[in-house]
Amino acid sequence: MPRIYISTDIEGVSGVTQESQSFADPGRYEAARMSLTRDVNAAVLGARDAGATEIVVLDGHGANAGYNFCYEELVDGARYQLGGPRTTFLEGIDEGFDALFCVGYHAMAGTRGAILDHTQSSRAIVDMWLNGQLIGELAMTAYAAAHYGVPLTLVTGDDRAAAETDALTGGTALAAIVKQGAKRQSALCLAPGEARALIRQRAAEAVRQAASIPPLRCPAPPVELKVQYLRTEMAEGFWARPDVEMLDDRTVVFRRDNVLDVMNAYAGLHFGA
Repeated sequence: MPRIYISTDIEGVSGVTQESQSFADPGRYEAARMSLTRDVNAAVLGARDAGATEIVVLDGHGANAGYNFCYEELVDGARYQLGGPRTTFLEGIDEGFDALFCVGYHAMAGTRGAILDHTQSSRAIVDMWLNGQLIGELAMTAYAAAHYGVPLTLVTGDDRAAAETDALTGGTALAAIVKQGAKRQSALCLAPGEARALIRQRAAEAVRQAASIPPLRCPAPPVELKVQYLRTEMAEGFWARPDVEMLDDRTVVFRRDNVLDVMNAYAGLHFGA
């Protein structure tokens, strides 16, 4: 029976449109935590509706070190990976999972009209490339899962995240569009009940279709992840490292034998941050 891995973020969650909801304003962030929890619950319930027997959910938003869910409000029927520091990208995933869900995800940096578009850090990173392919967090997550042969089958978020998903997967993955972006912090949002009903419906469909959806094709070695930082001071720590190449004063290249190792080489700098 299906095993489902769910990775989560907060910027693509139902009703979230403001940066202050992701970490800065205590009141708004607490409300966003509850919205995230309810979106997660809807995805878990949908997966269970379709017969999923094991569901692992990663609390992946970094602003609060992997403890963003309202724990007491989470539904039964899943296990929840909480806290940090984590030891690897997508903690707990393995070859036995049948599908990856990305719940509450957002479009990559530079996507016009996307809600809270960024790649890893809106304050520090301009762009990232994987073997020359411009990528965002959706692609990072999907490729890490593909290392284990696990396909991305569902993304929940805004319409720009859905379009990025289509481009990434060739239209094989489903999307639950819970808001239509207008500007970076302005969206036309579904009502809460309608958003969760849509997520639950799409999650069930994504489980049922998982067997027919292929994982992304991982790039052949050597695998390169290029990261361009916003300011030179943000890349100063790399100059003395023998395991990276500096292309210029703010652009670093990580090279590893496979896509998961290169993701870990970058993400290991930030686990627990």
